[in-house]
Amino acid sequence: MNIKSQCQQRLIVLLLSTHTVRKLSAAGMVFLFYLNMLFLLPEFSYAASRKCYSIAQGQQINTTQYTVQAGDSLSNIAERFYGDGSEASWRKIYEANRNVIGSEPTQLSVGMILIIPGLNQPQPTPIGSKGSFQDMLLALGRRETGESNPPYDKVNSLGFMGKYQFGEALLIDLGYYQAKDNFYYGNGASKNEWKGSWTGKDGVNSQQEFLSNKNNVQERAINEAMKLKWGVLNSELAANKRSVKDFIGRTQRGIVITPSGLLAAAHLRGPKAAAEMLLFDRDNPDENGTSIFTYLSEFSGFTTPFD
Repeated sequence: MNIKSQCQQRLIVLLLSTHTVRKLSAAGMVFLFYLNMLFLLPEFSYAASRKCYSIAQGQQINTTQYTVQAGDSLSNIAERFYGDGSEASWRKIYEANRNVIGSEPTQLSVGMILIIPGLNQPQPTPIGSKGSFQDMLLALGRRETGESNPPYDKVNSLGFMGKYQFGEALLIDLGYYQAKDNFYYGNGASKNEWKGSWTGKDGVNSQQEFLSNKNNVQERAINEAMKLKWGVLNSELAANKRSVKDFIGRTQRGIVITPSGLLAAAHLRGPKAAAEMLLFDRDNPDENGTSIFTYLSEFSGFTTPFD
């Protein structure tokens, strides 16, 4: 009988005869099996025992370890790995980790290491691509202006302007515009009035020059804005001990979370609102009643520089 056959036979005997094994994790069973081979079968060499250990590792139940994060529940962990947060799914995780969690499945603690069981278990939902980042920006411009060939000179009733409907606060953050007070939103103005001054960044010294897209400024600005928003979104999540990576590929309200969807949501209502959407399932509609989840869904699946 070759070593592989002997290993397999010994593993079967061990699993059938050791009641305690049933309470161990998959990794624990493999380790116990290795010790059994090494110390209880003197005819096995150390090298042979190591080979059996490798075989046992390859044959253990296909599992993944997951470290519990703030805000986690068994339901959202099941949704992350199985694409289904129902009780039938989260109970599989609970039963595999009852000795770690305890008698109450809702009592998860940050830092708990859980085994996610399942043969050929599915990973977070794969993300397809609707197109490039430039395709996404074109789609965003169309959505913001309501025109198939989005113009650079459009200004809406609240004073948001351009192909991507820039507001005063964003252009202040990007360094194109400055105003100490009376700018929109929440700083003494009921709309974007553009009564401040322009800094001359990228050669733009007036609202008219910005609206004419001088030096391709609006395309420069939207790319810079996306980078800024992505950084702030990550910082907001980090303050809650979470990361964007915790959410990508998961579903929320039936929507697959992707970087492009998050960028669009952050463009609609700001990166802080996008973080609150992820952390607390909180909606934040814009002035026209457009849900932040609408942008998360509509712009899901484009390729971005942040994938």
